Amino acid sequence: MRMPRNLRFHPPRTLPTRANPKIRDLALEVLCNALPSGVMVLDAQCRLVFANREAGHLLRHWSSKRGGHPLKASSATPIPPEMISACERLRGGSAARRRPQFGGRIFLRHDKNPHLSAVIALERSPRDRRVAVFCVLMQDRLNASLVEGREDQLAMLTIAERRVAKLVADGLRNHEIARALGKSVTTVKSQLGAVFSKLAIASRTQLAALLRSA
Repeated sequence: MRMPRNLRFHPPRTLPTRANPKIRDLALEVLCNALPSGVMVLDAQCRLVFANREAGHLLRHWSSKRGGHPLKASSATPIPPEMISACERLRGGSAARRRPQFGGRIFLRHDKNPHLSAVIALERSPRDRRVAVFCVLMQDRLNASLVEGREDQLAMLTIAERRVAKLVADGLRNHEIARALGKSVTTVKSQLGAVFSKLAIASRTQLAALLRSA
């Protein structure tokens, strides 16, 4: 059988050797925003260079008074002083060697919310040794407990839906979840409905059982 002319496949004469910088930057941004952990990059003066979507959310949690109720998303959230202090320790080095601790790590835990933690690292560019940045990895254990286990089902949930699901499994009611996450009850109900639909369940008891078996 002959293939119609307009359906024939014509391979390109040349293959691109380098990705378009705009496409590469977009791909990196999409990948970073898909991560369940918060990722931030700070320059040598501890100024924010990049933060993925989850980092923005966790940073607002960290900077709130109790580490639980996030600030408004529109408000500018500064880098917490304890993170800046950790960066300065890595940059200044130890007392014996006043040199930057490239590759060093400092672990931080929120003083009021034990679920929130961060790891700060000082990394240097392999291409230009004069360029270095601080990398901050933030995590909320409410998410981590849902990432493990039934990845085939739980991977379908967004980060916001995972938080709601975890608190439902812990026995909290909708108004308690709304207060804990700084959301409206309507939003919590909507996200819980999405969780039920994606996991093909119909009750809070089924959701709790599913997470316990994960």
